[in-house]
Amino acid sequence: MVLLGFGSCLLFFCAADSHADMPVSIREQASTAEQTPVAWHTSLQSGWREAKRRGVPMVIYITTQDCVYCDAMKQNTWCNQSVQQRLAGKFVAIRLNKLRNRQTLSRISVDTFPTTLLGTPNGKVIGHRVGYQPPEALQSFLAEANRNRVTKAPGIQAVH
Repeated sequence: MVLLGFGSCLLFFCAADSHADMPVSIREQASTAEQTPVAWHTSLQSGWREAKRRGVPMVIYITTQDCVYCDAMKQNTWCNQSVQQRLAGKFVAIRLNKLRNRQTLSRISVDTFPTTLLGTPNGKVIGHRVGYQPPEALQSFLAEANRNRVTKAPGIQAVH
């Protein structure tokens, strides 16, 4: 998925597709503030391994090609410096694509894109949001996970 019009912060969505198990670092475009890298996994298995190793929750972003709302979230939310700062060190970030991660996503009931899931290091899905999430809404969702007040979403099961 190549989206040239969105600038360099979307490169992690393009470059990661060629190496399914390798995290790809992203950085917000140059500014005077310090940049915060986020390692994105493009397979559930590699991200889950890291989450278990580090003992931190997973944020799983499920996207598809030709999705205006997915592209807007990539540009506006995931490239937002405050979102990147919250993710760095406190979550394992995983990006799954409907077409490229077909086998994994066949075990999860997802029919709206984008969908964002929160998972525990032991693989339990503890929350989800469907559709575009602006930075403020995603920050609130991530804060809920840190406070352990997110409840399991109906119809979503842990994947192994």
